[in-house]
Amino acid sequence: MTEKFYIQHWDAALLKRQAEATASAVKAILPDADVREVGSTAVAGAIGKQDIDLLVRVAPNAFTEARDTLDEVFPRNSEQLSTCDFQGYLIPDDLDVAVQLTVHGGQYDVFLPFLDALTSDAVLLEAYNQLKRDWHGKSMQDYRTAKSTFIEAVLADLG
Repeated sequence: MTEKFYIQHWDAALLKRQAEATASAVKAILPDADVREVGSTAVAGAIGKQDIDLLVRVAPNAFTEARDTLDEVFPRNSEQLSTCDFQGYLIPDDLDVAVQLTVHGGQYDVFLPFLDALTSDAVLLEAYNQLKRDWHGKSMQDYRTAKSTFIEAVLADLG
Protein backbone atom coordinates (compact mmCIF):
# COMPACT_ATOMS: atom_id res chain seq x y z
CA MET A 1 0.00 0.00 0.00
CA THR A 2 1.34 3.41 -0.97
CA GLU A 3 1.71 5.98 1.81
CA LYS A 4 -0.33 9.12 1.13
CA PHE A 5 0.32 12.77 1.95
CA TYR A 6 -2.50 14.46 3.86
CA ILE A 7 -2.72 18.00 5.09
CA GLN A 8 -3.68 17.83 8.75
CA HIS A 9 -4.67 20.29 11.43
CA TRP A 10 -3.36 19.75 14.95
CA ASP A 11 -3.68 21.98 17.96
CA ALA A 12 -0.87 24.56 17.60
CA ALA A 13 -0.27 24.65 21.37
CA LEU A 14 0.18 20.88 21.46
CA LEU A 15 2.65 21.00 18.56
CA LYS A 16 4.59 23.81 20.23
CA ARG A 17 4.79 21.96 23.56
CA GLN A 18 6.03 18.81 21.85
CA ALA A 19 8.59 20.72 19.76
CA GLU A 20 9.90 22.46 22.88
CA ALA A 21 10.02 19.21 24.88
CA THR A 22 11.91 17.38 22.14
CA ALA A 23 14.29 20.32 21.62
CA SER A 24 14.98 20.39 25.38
CA ALA A 25 15.67 16.65 25.40
CA VAL A 26 18.12 16.99 22.51
CA LYS A 27 19.78 20.04 24.07
CA ALA A 28 20.22 18.11 27.34
CA ILE A 29 22.27 15.42 25.62
CA LEU A 30 23.96 17.73 23.06
CA PRO A 31 24.44 21.01 24.98
CA ASP A 32 26.73 22.54 22.35
CA ALA A 33 24.36 21.88 19.46
CA ASP A 34 22.23 24.51 17.75
CA VAL A 35 18.69 23.08 18.03
CA ARG A 36 15.82 24.74 16.17
CA GLU A 37 12.34 23.92 14.99
CA VAL A 38 12.13 23.95 11.20
CA GLY A 39 9.47 22.91 8.73
CA SER A 40 5.87 23.97 8.33
CA THR A 41 5.06 24.14 12.04
CA ALA A 42 7.79 26.77 12.44
CA VAL A 43 6.25 29.09 9.81
CA ALA A 44 3.15 31.13 10.59
CA GLY A 45 0.57 30.48 7.89
CA ALA A 46 2.18 27.32 6.52
CA ILE A 47 0.01 24.27 6.02
CA GLY A 48 1.17 20.67 6.06
CA LYS A 49 0.89 17.32 7.68
CA GLN A 50 1.67 19.00 11.02
CA ASP A 51 4.75 16.97 11.73
CA ILE A 52 7.47 18.48 13.87
CA ASP A 53 10.95 18.78 12.43
CA LEU A 54 13.91 19.79 14.53
CA LEU A 55 17.25 20.77 13.09
CA VAL A 56 20.32 19.92 15.12
CA ARG A 57 23.49 21.56 13.85
CA VAL A 58 26.92 20.72 15.21
CA ALA A 59 30.49 21.65 14.36
CA PRO A 60 32.14 19.42 11.74
CA ASN A 61 34.47 17.86 14.31
CA ALA A 62 31.51 17.09 16.61
CA PHE A 63 29.27 15.29 14.13
CA THR A 64 30.37 11.70 14.75
CA GLU A 65 30.11 12.03 18.51
CA ALA A 66 26.71 13.77 18.23
CA ARG A 67 25.43 11.04 15.91
CA ASP A 68 26.67 8.33 18.28
CA THR A 69 24.95 10.10 21.19
CA LEU A 70 21.65 10.44 19.33
CA ASP A 71 21.91 6.81 18.18
CA GLU A 72 21.76 5.78 21.85
CA VAL A 73 18.52 7.71 22.42
CA PHE A 74 16.51 7.84 19.18
CA PRO A 75 15.95 5.42 16.30
CA ARG A 76 17.42 6.46 12.97
CA ASN A 77 15.02 7.25 10.16
CA SER A 78 15.81 4.49 7.67
CA GLU A 79 13.98 6.38 4.91
CA GLN A 80 16.28 9.40 5.15
CA LEU A 81 19.75 10.13 3.98
CA SER A 82 22.54 8.82 6.20
CA THR A 83 26.01 10.23 5.52
CA CYS A 84 29.10 11.41 7.34
CA ASP A 85 27.45 14.83 7.79
CA PHE A 86 23.69 14.16 7.92
CA GLN A 87 21.47 11.77 9.86
CA GLY A 88 17.72 11.75 10.37
CA TYR A 89 15.93 10.37 13.43
CA LEU A 90 12.32 9.56 14.25
CA ILE A 91 11.15 10.35 17.75
CA PRO A 92 8.74 7.84 19.29
CA ASP A 93 5.61 9.88 20.00
CA ASP A 94 1.93 10.07 19.11
CA LEU A 95 2.84 13.04 16.92
CA ASP A 96 5.14 12.75 13.91
CA VAL A 97 8.42 14.14 15.29
CA ALA A 98 11.77 14.03 13.51
CA VAL A 99 15.29 15.28 14.15
CA GLN A 100 17.70 16.17 11.37
CA LEU A 101 21.34 16.17 12.52
CA THR A 102 23.73 18.02 10.25
CA VAL A 103 27.07 19.78 10.18
CA HIS A 104 26.84 23.54 10.68
CA GLY A 105 27.81 25.09 7.35
CA GLY A 106 27.86 21.71 5.59
CA GLN A 107 26.21 20.74 2.34
CA TYR A 108 22.98 19.70 4.09
CA ASP A 109 22.75 22.81 6.27
CA VAL A 110 19.98 24.29 4.10
CA PHE A 111 16.98 24.24 6.41
CA LEU A 112 17.37 27.75 7.82
CA PRO A 113 17.80 29.60 4.50
CA PHE A 114 14.64 27.91 3.21
CA LEU A 115 12.77 28.68 6.42
CA ASP A 116 13.90 32.32 6.24
CA ALA A 117 12.71 32.53 2.62
CA LEU A 118 9.26 31.22 3.56
CA THR A 119 8.88 33.57 6.51
CA SER A 120 9.96 36.65 4.54
CA ASP A 121 8.04 36.11 1.29
CA ALA A 122 4.25 35.72 1.43
CA VAL A 123 4.06 34.84 -2.28
CA LEU A 124 6.61 32.06 -1.83
CA LEU A 125 4.77 30.76 1.23
CA GLU A 126 1.50 30.65 -0.72
CA ALA A 127 3.24 28.77 -3.56
CA TYR A 128 4.55 26.26 -1.01
CA ASN A 129 1.08 25.90 0.52
CA GLN A 130 -0.38 25.40 -2.96
CA LEU A 131 2.12 22.64 -3.67
CA LYS A 132 0.88 20.91 -0.54
CA ARG A 133 -2.77 21.38 -1.52
CA ASP A 134 -1.99 19.90 -4.94
CA TRP A 135 -0.51 16.77 -3.35
CA HIS A 136 -3.15 16.27 -0.62
CA GLY A 137 -4.32 12.65 -0.74
CA LYS A 138 -1.65 11.61 -3.24
CA SER A 139 1.55 9.59 -3.06
CA MET A 140 3.83 10.63 -0.18
CA GLN A 141 6.90 9.62 -2.17
CA ASP A 142 5.85 11.75 -5.15
CA TYR A 143 4.95 14.63 -2.82
CA ARG A 144 8.42 14.45 -1.24
CA THR A 145 10.00 14.55 -4.70
CA ALA A 146 7.92 17.59 -5.69
CA LYS A 147 8.70 19.28 -2.38
CA SER A 148 12.44 18.63 -2.81
CA THR A 149 12.33 20.11 -6.30
CA PHE A 150 10.54 23.19 -4.92
CA ILE A 151 13.07 23.62 -2.09
CA GLU A 152 16.04 23.17 -4.44
CA ALA A 153 14.64 25.86 -6.76
CA VAL A 154 14.17 28.28 -3.86
CA LEU A 155 17.68 27.65 -2.58
CA ALA A 156 19.12 28.09 -6.08
CA ASP A 157 17.33 31.46 -6.34
CA LEU A 158 18.86 32.51 -3.04
CA GLY A 159 22.26 32.11 -4.62
